[in-house]
Amino acid sequence: MARPDGPLIWVHAESVGEVNGIAMLLRALAPQMHIVLTTNTQTGADRAIQLVANQVIHQFKPADTRATMGRFLDHWCPDAAVFAESDMPPVALALMKDRAIPTALIAARPSKTRLKAPRLAAAVLAEFDLITASSQSVADELEKLQVRVRFVEDLKSYQGVVTEHMPWPKAQRQRPIWLAVSTHPEEYDLLFAAHDILKAQDPASLLVIAPRHPKPSRAWAPNRFAPVFFSDGGQPIDATGLFVMDAFGYLPRLHQLSHVSFIGGSLGKRGGHSPWEAASAGSYILTGPDIANNAPAYLGLEHRIVQTPEALADAVLEAWAAPRPAPVLRDAKNSKTARAVMELLKVKR
Repeated sequence: MARPDGPLIWVHAESVGEVNGIAMLLRALAPQMHIVLTTNTQTGADRAIQLVANQVIHQFKPADTRATMGRFLDHWCPDAAVFAESDMPPVALALMKDRAIPTALIAARPSKTRLKAPRLAAAVLAEFDLITASSQSVADELEKLQVRVRFVEDLKSYQGVVTEHMPWPKAQRQRPIWLAVSTHPEEYDLLFAAHDILKAQDPASLLVIAPRHPKPSRAWAPNRFAPVFFSDGGQPIDATGLFVMDAFGYLPRLHQLSHVSFIGGSLGKRGGHSPWEAASAGSYILTGPDIANNAPAYLGLEHRIVQTPEALADAVLEAWAAPRPAPVLRDAKNSKTARAVMELLKVKR
């Protein structure tokens, strides 16, 4: 695609999760400059178009070789480059250093690669002009590698309000619904046991699960709930007790269905996933005890820790009986990350 005139920044977000994470940054930057957004996946591209249509130019990320990346940089001539969460392309970073193009790694997250190859990771990280971390634990990990972290900021806390609903019949949207989002296999036994309790209380109860990593298998979904999978093109009917959102990009719409959400990754040893999307939608937040990856977020948000099916079912029933909480929203204009990225462009110009 043609390069527009004026200041331009290259932003890379690997897939749909990373695109969601930097959505507020894209919106904050778009009025000030042109944005070329690259992703590695089609789902990431589709999500980018949904979030910031007509505000970014999407391209798929070129291979990290001198020839291919060199052509990409020759064409777009970015004034700065921003990589989201974990992407560290060494060839691209070296080429941009040669061209005096400032680079940033924002919202750095936990990485097993850094633990396995700390010297190599430290050498690549040293190429960035700006590094921010998504949590204090990540900042501490990076500083042990003698990498300077400018600040800690969870960009997911700047989520916007989404009012679009799932295209379900009104009768289905008005059922007693609860969500389990970013879930993992070790959590299903507890979730399903809790749902058994809820269905005994109200047979119309509907559990909507959005797995962190959707799989083609259907065997894990209990037949007693007459499960329906989104990827099969289905919608819930009165007999449906379990709806599985096995596609990316629909979580904001799911949060409009229910104001109670169990946040997955918290019943094992994964550290838990971010509660901010649920909080910004106005949701009661339920979680298991393992929330180390997002401890600062949970400190500032009302939440309830559950460890048994009975406790989870009781928490859902209490949430259903209460009004929807007010969305927890933060103004993206106050984001330190957005201001720091703007400063990078001033350095280049």
